[in-house]
Amino acid sequence: RAPGPVPAAIAPAVLGALGALTMLGPFGTDAYLPALPSIRTDLAAAAGATQLTLTGYSVGMAIGQLVAGPVSDAIGRRRPLLAGSAGMVVGGLIGALAGNLVILVIGCFVMGVCAAVGIVAGRAVVADLASGPALTRGYALLGTLTGLGPVLGPLGGVALMTLFGWRGIFAGLAVAAAACCAAVAAIVPESLPPSRRVRGGLRAMAGNAGTALRSRGYLCGATVIWFGFGGLFAYIAASAFVVQAVLGFSPTVYSIVFAANGIGLIVAGLVCARLTGRCPDRTLIGIGLAMESAGMLLVAVATVGGWVSPLTILPGMFLIAASMGFIFGPATSSALAGLRHVAGTALAILGAIQFVVAGVVSPLVELRPDTGPFALVGGVCVTLAWAGFVAFRPGPAGGGAAPVRSLTASSPSTEPTTPPG
Repeated sequence: RAPGPVPAAIAPAVLGALGALTMLGPFGTDAYLPALPSIRTDLAAAAGATQLTLTGYSVGMAIGQLVAGPVSDAIGRRRPLLAGSAGMVVGGLIGALAGNLVILVIGCFVMGVCAAVGIVAGRAVVADLASGPALTRGYALLGTLTGLGPVLGPLGGVALMTLFGWRGIFAGLAVAAAACCAAVAAIVPESLPPSRRVRGGLRAMAGNAGTALRSRGYLCGATVIWFGFGGLFAYIAASAFVVQAVLGFSPTVYSIVFAANGIGLIVAGLVCARLTGRCPDRTLIGIGLAMESAGMLLVAVATVGGWVSPLTILPGMFLIAASMGFIFGPATSSALAGLRHVAGTALAILGAIQFVVAGVVSPLVELRPDTGPFALVGGVCVTLAWAGFVAFRPGPAGGGAAPVRSLTASSPSTEPTTPPG
């Protein structure tokens, strides 16, 4: 049976609880990055081995999304949200009590898996509870709240490490996850009624994935997010080296630059939310891609022309970071058009491939000690995002999903209709 009517808005308290939960993912990794040297010394780890904690976290994020999406389509959203936040408490405690690097990597993997559950199921709740411009606005605001993670993460991590050492960071993440779990339990309703849940096990889940991947609207929004985020991740991976080693700034100035760019993303997301309903999603996505393209072009021209300086590189980085404020909400809403009945699976695929692209991009921008790889890899990502945006544009009807039969529980009613009287 096709999904029933969907309310036109989502309660601010629900959106705030979901935003806090989804923020835990990026906040978690950014919070303990400043502590990696201390972790290496305390656990007597080999040089570079502490990076395995990031690998474990990222792999967990990818796997967790692929599992959480179909599961939330089958059993509802609330139980996965509660289980994910509770599991992140466990992962944080494992990290805080770790006696060696192997245990710490396991804790980071658990946190990554459970954070992914919160991200996917939380986004699916928004798809269940909002529609039309309110859906785009909800995703824009959710993305804005998520963008606070990279801004607050390093600051919170340094504060906790100063007070309690590096283990205090993981204990703090466990406390934050427990607070999110309590907020979900108190505020977030079950948004997917049994009549709209998917039955049929793995076969149904595979069918739902095929439904999403045959949708031009889904591929249009998804490719913009996959490769637009790839360009953003090229900036994230290259930023520390570029700002400190190439431009010659101190780590303190780098943290200020990184925070300022994060604030730019937040402001852009708020502006996008205000424009939702006045401007079509495609227009907002176009603005975001144009901003990202302009930022990449500034970096590329400065690199090729030998004009690398703070006046050319820093504005380019700001535009790249801020652009996602216009991309995330509208592109996610566009991707889910017509796929509300399989939102969990669709979001799982979107998020998993997003992190795969990020994992490929990260080492490529470090191939040479200058801005060249950053400009090249970022430019390729933005070009691919534009290509998907144009190539998969839905037809005149604006259709989202391909005309595939729903895999939800019930079949259409066959009862005859009796006219009044």
